[in-house]
Amino acid sequence: MRASLKWLKEYVDIADEPAVLAEKLTRAGVPVEWIEVLGTEIDKVVTGHVTAMERHPEADRLWICTIDVGAAEPLVIVTGAQNVSEGDVVPVAMVGASLPGGKQIGQAKLRGVESFGMLCSAAELALDSKLLQPEQREGILLLPRDTAIGADIRTVLGLDDVVFEFELTANRPDCFSMLGLAREIAALTGAQLKKPLLNVPETAAGDARTEISITIQDGQLCPRFAARVLKNVRIAPSPQWMQRYLNACGIRAINNVVDVTNFVMLEMGQPMHAYDYDLIEGKQIIVRPAVGAETLTTLDGVKRELHDEMIVIADAAQAIGLAGVMGGLATEVTAATKTVLLEAAAFRSVNVRRTSRELGLRS
Repeated sequence: MRASLKWLKEYVDIADEPAVLAEKLTRAGVPVEWIEVLGTEIDKVVTGHVTAMERHPEADRLWICTIDVGAAEPLVIVTGAQNVSEGDVVPVAMVGASLPGGKQIGQAKLRGVESFGMLCSAAELALDSKLLQPEQREGILLLPRDTAIGADIRTVLGLDDVVFEFELTANRPDCFSMLGLAREIAALTGAQLKKPLLNVPETAAGDARTEISITIQDGQLCPRFAARVLKNVRIAPSPQWMQRYLNACGIRAINNVVDVTNFVMLEMGQPMHAYDYDLIEGKQIIVRPAVGAETLTTLDGVKRELHDEMIVIADAAQAIGLAGVMGGLATEVTAATKTVLLEAAAFRSVNVRRTSRELGLRS
C-alpha cells in the first residue's frame, strides 16, 4: 500500500522526518518497505502560458513560442511539439533547469533562433504513464488552463511529496486506509488525530428503494450492500488536489465520480463503486455467486471467465461487477452518465482474495 505524507498530514500533525517516522511505524508492526521522495531530480521547471506562436522561418516543423512564466520578461522558446496551441499552459524548463536522468537545460540556437528553455512532456518529467490520461502520454504535457503561472511544477503535479510503501499483513486491516495510518501515527507520536467532518445535507426528495431493487442471495458472501442513487450528475475532472493524492497512491484520476469513490476507499478503507444507473437492466442489483461458464468484461477491457466461488454483482440480464475487485465495462461511468448508483458493500474477504489472485487482478 502506498501512502502520501502530505495526505497523512491532513489528519495528523507529523513533525518527524520521513525516515524517523518509517522506523517508528515499522517497530510498531506497520512495516514500511521503502520511502520514495518525489521530484528530487527536477529543478527550475515552472508553469508557463503560451501567449504567442509563429512558425520558424527556416523549419516547417518548428514553432517559435512566447511564454509567460510570471517573470518580468517572457521567454522565447523554440519547440518541435505539434500539440501546443496559443493559450495553453505547459511545463517550462528554464535555462539552468534540471530534469530526471541528469539532463540539464541551457540556452540554445535552433536554425538561427535563440531558445531560452524547453517545453516538457510527461516522459521528460518522469511521470508514470499508467497514471496519465491517454492524451497526456504523447507530446507536451498540457495543464489545466486555470493553473497558476510561474508555479513550481513539483507543487502543481504533486511531486513535492514523500510516499511510503507499506507491506501490511492481514492482521493489521486497521491500517489499510489513510485514516487508519494516521490513527497509528497519532498513537505513536502523541499528536492529535484530526478526523474529517462527515456532514452531507440532502435536499432531494425520494427513496432509493423505489429506484433500485437489491437482492443478496447469500448473506455469508455479502453481509451488507448499501446503495444511493445520485441524479443530475455532471461528469467532469476532479479537483487537482484530489488527483495529486490519488496519483501519489498509485491510482489514475479518471473523473469526479470515479475519483471520489477511490478517494473515500483510500481515506476510510471502505471500497466503493459507481455504476451508470441508466445502464442497469431491470433496475435490479443481485449479489450472487457466478454461475456456469459466466463471463464478465471488466473495466480494464478484459473478458474474464468466472466460476461459482466468485461473487458477482448482477442486474436482470448479466454480471456487471466482480465483488470487491473491479466493476464491469457494461455499466461504466462515462461522460454521458447522468444518474449514478453508488455502492458501499461488505463481501466475504476469502472469496475476494481468491478471485483477485486467480484472475491476476489487483485493484
